[in-house]
Amino acid sequence: MSRGTNGGYSESVLLDGDNLICTPGGEKHTVVALNKQTGELKWKTIRPGDTGAGHASMSISEIGGVRVYVQVTASGPIGIRAADGQLLWSYPLERTTAVIPSPIVRDNLVFFAAGYKRGGALLKQVPGPDGQVKIEEVYPVTKDLANKHGGMVLVGDFLYGDSDDQGIPFCADLMTGAVKWRKRGMMGRGSASFAAADGRLYIRFANGIVVLAKASPEDYVEVGSFKTPDSGERPSWSHPVSADGKLYLREQDRISCYDIKAK
Repeated sequence: MSRGTNGGYSESVLLDGDNLICTPGGEKHTVVALNKQTGELKWKTIRPGDTGAGHASMSISEIGGVRVYVQVTASGPIGIRAADGQLLWSYPLERTTAVIPSPIVRDNLVFFAAGYKRGGALLKQVPGPDGQVKIEEVYPVTKDLANKHGGMVLVGDFLYGDSDDQGIPFCADLMTGAVKWRKRGMMGRGSASFAAADGRLYIRFANGIVVLAKASPEDYVEVGSFKTPDSGERPSWSHPVSADGKLYLREQDRISCYDIKAK
């Protein structure tokens, strides 16, 4: 797993076929592929000058028939050819404290964000000859789109996330980066992490409040809320997870599961 820029390991490794892909970071083994059964090194990616792994987990894209792993380290996002680990493209990100949110990939688009007032940017992957892929900037790193550690979600054509770590949700247009709204909730306080399902947002605030909100660019509307059991003593930073009509919440060493199927 990936060693974060402020210590510790927090990447969710990627299993793809027979390979396990992870991000040691740095110049010698920026990203490596291991045989998931034996641990044998299949390939390694070297990014010259890479300053270390962040906390992001990889996403997969397909560009012109080429499978590309997209990752973000402390030096910015990179695209890696899955077949052999070749570094296809990189986008420099300077003056980072910690890069935590995982990249969002939709078709040929890559959105990434970093916190500590750094910002977010949108890139486009473009296929080239002989299995090459290059990157084009749709818009540069924009301070209004900063996100520290709550993660961001894409619903339709709009991004939703916390304003850095202020506990103030915002919505932005994916293609332009324009912020549609930015509003504080009724009860949630502290940094907020996001999940989305069935056109709704599940927002978990550091004070243990979980909010159900509409995923709409028109306005921030809270539909309901509750407090996570056993929360309050320490910040609730674990991200909510939705799968198969269930919402999972971890509070320290306790996991709660809620039925969120639409009735």
